[in-house]
Amino acid sequence: MTGKDIEQRHEDQLKGSSDAGGVKAYLLHRAKPYLPPWLGVGALGVSGTVGHLVWHGDAAMGIGLTLGSVVLTGSTWWAGKATGPERRLHSAITVAAGSAWFTSAAVFTPSYNGLAVGGTVAALTWNIRQIYRRDPDGVKAIAEGSGLLEKVGLAKAMMQRIKVEPNRVTAPIALEAGEQTNDDVAKALPRIASALDLPTTAVRYSPDPASARRGELVVVPMDMLSEIILWEGPALPGGSIADPLVIGRYDNGDPLQLWLPADVEAGRNGTHVLIAGISGSGKGDGALNVLTEILSRKDVITWLSDPKAFQDFRPLLPGIDWAVEAGAGTEAMVEAVQAVIPARTRWLGAHKYRAWEPRCFDTQNDPDHSCKANGPCGCEGMPFLVAWFEEAANTLRALGDDTFTGIAQEARSAGVSLIVSLQRASHDQMSTSTRASLPSVICFGVDKRDEGFALPDEVLDAGAHPGAWSNRRPGYCYLVTPGIDETLYASPARTWRFTWDSISMMETLAAWAGRHGAKPDPITAGGAAAVVGKAYTERAQHKEENPDDEEQTVSRLDDEDLDIDPNEELPDPLPGEENVPFGQLQGRDLNADQARDVLDAILTEFEEAGTMVIGTKDVMEHGDRLGRQRGWVSGELQRLIQDGRLAITAKPGRYRIVPAMADA
Repeated sequence: MTGKDIEQRHEDQLKGSSDAGGVKAYLLHRAKPYLPPWLGVGALGVSGTVGHLVWHGDAAMGIGLTLGSVVLTGSTWWAGKATGPERRLHSAITVAAGSAWFTSAAVFTPSYNGLAVGGTVAALTWNIRQIYRRDPDGVKAIAEGSGLLEKVGLAKAMMQRIKVEPNRVTAPIALEAGEQTNDDVAKALPRIASALDLPTTAVRYSPDPASARRGELVVVPMDMLSEIILWEGPALPGGSIADPLVIGRYDNGDPLQLWLPADVEAGRNGTHVLIAGISGSGKGDGALNVLTEILSRKDVITWLSDPKAFQDFRPLLPGIDWAVEAGAGTEAMVEAVQAVIPARTRWLGAHKYRAWEPRCFDTQNDPDHSCKANGPCGCEGMPFLVAWFEEAANTLRALGDDTFTGIAQEARSAGVSLIVSLQRASHDQMSTSTRASLPSVICFGVDKRDEGFALPDEVLDAGAHPGAWSNRRPGYCYLVTPGIDETLYASPARTWRFTWDSISMMETLAAWAGRHGAKPDPITAGGAAAVVGKAYTERAQHKEENPDDEEQTVSRLDDEDLDIDPNEELPDPLPGEENVPFGQLQGRDLNADQARDVLDAILTEFEEAGTMVIGTKDVMEHGDRLGRQRGWVSGELQRLIQDGRLAITAKPGRYRIVPAMADA
C-alpha cells in the first residue's frame, strides 16, 4: 500500500461520523470479517449443551460420536489437499479439537472453562491468519522483511500492493528509475525461485507495456496441475467454432481457452496454431483436446493429414470431412488448401464480410450480406475450415520447409485456420517465415535448445520454461494466442487426459459430427475438386483395403484363365515361336505421338486413382509402357505444364494434375 493510499484511508476515517452511532457502526464494520470463528465457538457451546441434555450417559452414542469425530477430521484433511499445508493442518486440528469437546460435553459433563480457553485460542489463530491473508500491509511486511529482493540483486526495487489469492501471490514491483529495468527482473527469476525454494516455472514476471521499470511478479507456491483430470467430453457440443475451445485448465483452475476465428467487434484476429512438444510430453492428448472441441461445433469442417496413419485420431475419422496419410494425399491437400483460399476470400468479400463469422454459415438471407445489388441473394452458407497437418515434420521434409508459409499468410482472411503439429519446433524443421506466420502456439515440454523457436522471447523472459518439463510433466503446456490476457502467456496449464475409456465417447462425437456437423459448401468443395479432382470428390471411397481383395480381383478379371492348371508343364512352342523375346518393353517401338498418348493415359490413371501430385519418378514407374528415357519424360511434363494439363507446386520437381473436367 502506497503512502497516498494510507493517507486516503486515514482521511476517509476522519470524515466518518464521530457520535456514538458512528463509532459503533465503524467498530462493527471493522469487526465483521473476524466474527465467524467466534460465532463458531458459540455455536459449539450451545450444541454441546443440547447434546448433553439428550445423550448424557449414553455409551453407545459416545462411541458413535467418537467415530463421527474421526470421520469428520479425516474428511477435513482430505478436502484440504488443494490448499496449502499450513491451512490444511490448521483446519484439521481445529475440527478435531471442536469435535472432541462436543463428544465429551454430550456424553459426560461440558467443560465450559476448557471451551472458553480453547475456543478463544482457536478463534484468535484464525483471526491472525485472516489478518495476514487480507491485510496488504501485513503481507508486504513479510515480503520486505524476508529480504527477498535484496537477495536476488534488486535491493532498490519496491514491492507495492501485494495481492494474495488462493495459491497465487501477485506483487507489483517498481524498479529504481534510471538504474533498473524489467529485463533485470526477468534475469533474476531463477534466483527468486531459488530463494523461495520453488521450481522455476512457479515464478514469472509480467512487464507493464507502458513502463520499462514496472511490472507484476507472480508466485504460485503449489503445483495445482499435478492432479490428472480425465477428458469428459467437449465443453460446448453443438456450439459455434467462434466460441472458445476449452482444452484444459491453468494452474489457478481457470479454463484454458483457444479461439480460432477472428472477432472484428472484439478486435481479435483469427489465428493459426503450432502444437509443439517432444515425444512423451502429452502433445498427442493436447491435439485430441483441440480436435474434439473442433468436431463438436456445428459450423466447421476439418481436413486432416496424418502420416501416422491416424494412430491417435482414428475414432474421430467419421467426423472429419477429408483425411489423408502421407505422400500424394498430403500433397493434394496442400494444393487444395492453397486453391480454396482465394475462392473463399472472394465469397466473403462479395457478401460484405470483413472476416468469417458465424453468420457466414447460414443461408445468406440478409440484404446487408448479399452478393446481389438488390435484395437477399439466398446463397448457401460457408462453414469455417480447419486444415490440420499432424506430424508436420514429415510433410515439411517432403514438400519443403516453406510449404505452409503462403497458406498461413493468406488463410486467416478466408475463414481458414491452419494447425501444424510437430515434435521439434526448430529452424531445421520449418522456416522462420512459416513459424512467424503461426501466431498461436500450444507448447508442451520441449528440448531446452528449442524453447526460443517454440515460444516468443518475451514469454520466455516472463518466466516460461517448457524445457524444464521435457517429457516428465505430460500435458503441461503454455498457450500463446489472441483473445487471452498476455499475462497468462507464461502461466503453466495442463490439458485433459485421454484414456482407452475415452474412445467410446470420441466415436459418439465423431458420429454426431458426421450426421449433424457442417457439410462442405459449394465454394470450398468446388475449389478443391477443381484442382485435385477425385482426390477430393471421392475421398469417402478411400477406405482400408481388405488384404484378400487383390486375390479376389485377379480371379474376377482373369476369368479366361480359370481352367489353367498352374502346375501343368507349358506346351512346346509352335513353329516360328522359338525366337520370340519375352520381357520386351511395350513402348520400345512407339513413335513420339503414340508415346504422348500413353503418357496422357498414365496421367488419367493417376487422376482416376486420386493421385493428383506427381513427379518424373512417378511416371518412370510406367516407363516400360513409354519406351522413353527420363529426359524425354521430364521434357514432356514441362510441355504439359504449358498446355495446362499440369501445374507447378511449391516443391520443385512436383506437379499437380489439372483435372480433365476443369478449365486449364
